[in-house]
Amino acid sequence: MENFRNLSLAAIALVLMTVYGAEARKKNPGTVKAKTTVATAEEDHYDVSYVKIDLSATNLSTAISGSSTTKARVVNAAGLSEYYFELSNQLTIDSAFFNGQPATVLSVAPFVNKIELASSLPANSAFEVTVYYHGAPTGGTGFFTNGILNGSSGTPPVQVTHTVSAAYHSRDWFPCKQSLTDKIDSADVWITVPTGLKVAGNGLLKDVTSVDAARNRFEWSTRYPVDYYLLSFAVAPYTEYNYFMHFTGSNDSMLVQNYIYDDPAILLNHQDELDSIALMINHFSALFGKYPYHEEKVGVCLAPLGGGMENQTMVSVGSLDATLIAHELSHQWWGNHVTCATIKDMWLNEGWATYCEHLFLEEFRGASAAFTFRNTVFNQVMANVGGTVEVSDTANELRVYDGRLTYYKGAAVAHMLRFYINDDSVFFPMLRDYHDTYAFGNASTADLMTLANQASGMALDTFFKQWIYKEGYPTYTAKWAQSGSQVVVKLSHTTSKPTSVPLFKMPLEIKLKSPQGDTVIRIYNDQSGQLYSFTWNRPMNGLQIDPDNHIVNKQGAITNDPTLDVPETGKLRPAVYPNPTRDAWYLRHIPAGSTVRLQDMSGRTLKTFYSDTETLVVPAADMAAGNYILTISHRNDPPVSLHLSKN
Repeated sequence: MENFRNLSLAAIALVLMTVYGAEARKKNPGTVKAKTTVATAEEDHYDVSYVKIDLSATNLSTAISGSSTTKARVVNAAGLSEYYFELSNQLTIDSAFFNGQPATVLSVAPFVNKIELASSLPANSAFEVTVYYHGAPTGGTGFFTNGILNGSSGTPPVQVTHTVSAAYHSRDWFPCKQSLTDKIDSADVWITVPTGLKVAGNGLLKDVTSVDAARNRFEWSTRYPVDYYLLSFAVAPYTEYNYFMHFTGSNDSMLVQNYIYDDPAILLNHQDELDSIALMINHFSALFGKYPYHEEKVGVCLAPLGGGMENQTMVSVGSLDATLIAHELSHQWWGNHVTCATIKDMWLNEGWATYCEHLFLEEFRGASAAFTFRNTVFNQVMANVGGTVEVSDTANELRVYDGRLTYYKGAAVAHMLRFYINDDSVFFPMLRDYHDTYAFGNASTADLMTLANQASGMALDTFFKQWIYKEGYPTYTAKWAQSGSQVVVKLSHTTSKPTSVPLFKMPLEIKLKSPQGDTVIRIYNDQSGQLYSFTWNRPMNGLQIDPDNHIVNKQGAITNDPTLDVPETGKLRPAVYPNPTRDAWYLRHIPAGSTVRLQDMSGRTLKTFYSDTETLVVPAADMAAGNYILTISHRNDPPVSLHLSKN
């Protein structure tokens, strides 16, 4: 049964969820087969413009037969004398044609094949290759085992044949060039199946053609650029649940096309999740720019998966879990629209998609749900002391898709970057700029960092170095004391991997607690044993570090230590007034010979002074309203940091 209906977004009720399923969005790996990049450098001698896959398949096995046509152009300055492509040795090549002429295919290495040209093609020449082949690839049922799988799921069980091509497994079901940076400009995927079955695929379903009394051909077509691993199909006795969504602020509508099992209990229990797809697409469009494939469609298809796969415009999921769907739909921006430039940058796909689960919960379930999700993610990151977000071994797909590092730590970095910038009116436009700048292309971590630096006006190089390329996390300890309205806090920290990062330089929030009401203060920490001084008129009875859980960290002892008052900070405590100010801050009781450094909340040094007296005037008239940190350093004394505010 096919359900077409128009939905008003105001009428869609978002499902309320009781679990956040930290494991659900991770790809569930099987045995690894791996490579690091294109199988041979000769594949980069041409640029792929079009692929047409025309196969016969069923839902009963991985057996496929048919052809694949590739149109490309020579980009090698020296021309093209040999055409290299990848195809699993579990598939038998029946014949091949190069520019319409019969060609001999030679096996060069496992998965690597070539056609020797009768005469070399010069640079910029267009050519067309068609390969006919058949086979029934085997090797597993999970991610990273084979690009085409067969299995059952649902109640009662439904048998499904489907593709899961990340990261190196498109070659298991069609001849291809597996290069992240050579996106296919357009593609057609035609799958012929026995009557009674349906095929989910990329782009628009242009036609369903009756081949004969026993078979139908589903003709899918996309005219958007697509990476090799995002082409897909799924075959099963599906039923459809479809509707048209409307984009917020416009009259544009788009088909939401879902392939689900023919079980009434699915809609009874999960219609809210399917209806919420429109809300998710509109929310992510508001954050990152309009859904990139709005002229085609978006949809979900069920498949026997331990997670999901972000196939372009038609994601595959093992269950209709709302956060899993949000994760895979967000990939249409993070991974599909803008793809990581290298496998080392996989967090730009998976880390940000995981953070989009947080953004989904934050918007539709509230701050408490987002806090709980964040806490789960951070705890997963700290389950081990080391490991980098940058993929250290691209030949190992288990490392490429490591749940703790690529997904969770990647998501944690995304949130900490947002916290560091501390202004959503800067952070989210920066993300939209990222998608505008690299639309339908590729970007690296360095590209994101450059945009973040430009948008925020901050120098975020240290942040990215510490959290992406280095290892570990901080454990904070604190001592505090209060005398009258003066509060001093001494903040120290160690790191879980001191050989990699001996000190994390980060903004941080601390909560001063009082029976009369608490207050949260944002500070910048770039030294261990750093002293902070505040004026606070409420009686203090405790201190909390990172109260809203914005930073990956563990917390050690927090103690009230009256000895902090005079002995550790000199005869008279440095004082500042007025604070807040409009024109200038006046400092007194600073040791003569001190170096005074004024920083913004990102840790960027704005002004540096040397004081040869115990007083100093710090001009503020030319500074933006906001919060600042003033750090006073004197010889071997512990630095003292003061929290300043500008009206």
